Amino acid sequence: MTYLQKLFYTCAYTAHYETVGEDVNYAFIEEDNTLYIYFQGSSSTTDWIRNFLFSKRPYKDMKIPYRVHRGFLAAWKEVEDIIIEKIINPEYQHIVIVGYSHGGALAAFCHECVWFYRPDLREKGLVTYAFEAPRIYAGFKVKKELQERWAHCYIIRNNNDIVTHCPPSIFCYCHVGDIIQIHGDLSQVKNRLPKCIKSHYPQSVYDGLKDIENSLEDQKN
Repeated sequence: MTYLQKLFYTCAYTAHYETVGEDVNYAFIEEDNTLYIYFQGSSSTTDWIRNFLFSKRPYKDMKIPYRVHRGFLAAWKEVEDIIIEKIINPEYQHIVIVGYSHGGALAAFCHECVWFYRPDLREKGLVTYAFEAPRIYAGFKVKKELQERWAHCYIIRNNNDIVTHCPPSIFCYCHVGDIIQIHGDLSQVKNRLPKCIKSHYPQSVYDGLKDIENSLEDQKN
């Protein structure tokens, strides 16, 4: 089992999740000075399509205003205080955030949260793997001055997984962070609907991860 497969397998199958709010599932795993934060995938499609066309500012008094998907933001707000209380512990010198599907959207919000509250981890101590995550940022492109907030945040997409294209870009939504494509260049991936749906299945994602075992930096270069 590769490192990414292990993270994904834990997220999808073995993590012992706590539930808060309306079915927001999270788990903490501690190893030495590293905190792993897991967000479970959705148990129903309504989790990731609610408030499909609407956006909202995530915080008040924003120096750099931007908007995000209202439904995912509502889910994040239900768990945000719990996450903040956990991550401010200075004993954690590394924080790894992992999410799958709807949980991938929460992982992206969590990444920015850690970036804000733990500036000491920004350069080397923080990384996020958002497997098959939907889009959360309301805009055709993340503002340049905001992009650093999602440095080392990786959206990992299997084939042409349909969930990673929701909400559609035509409705002015985009991904944050960097997209790591399983099975090569997206332009070479066939766009057949059954394939787009099956690519989201946990076993399909798990099997595909063996193809990107090399470091993510190598994948980007």
